[in-house]
Amino acid sequence: MNDIAIGDIVQVHPDKEMFGACMVVVTEVKSWGIQGYVQSAGVPGQQYIRLNFDDFEFTGGKTIWIREQE
Repeated sequence: MNDIAIGDIVQVHPDKEMFGACMVVVTEVKSWGIQGYVQSAGVPGQQYIRLNFDDFEFTGGKTIWIREQE
């Protein structure tokens, strides 16, 4: 999974807690997985999540803009 980079879009496995099937923007790549956020429409801020490599799939997508952590 070393091909994952900041700005990539991953999808959380459907059986993973309340973020199941959400799209996540990668903000940090770690040795164990990633940290990223879900942006909710009409809600200020982002919801951050840490995921092990087994908990998501790479979608092949890239973000154009990345929100700074608030």
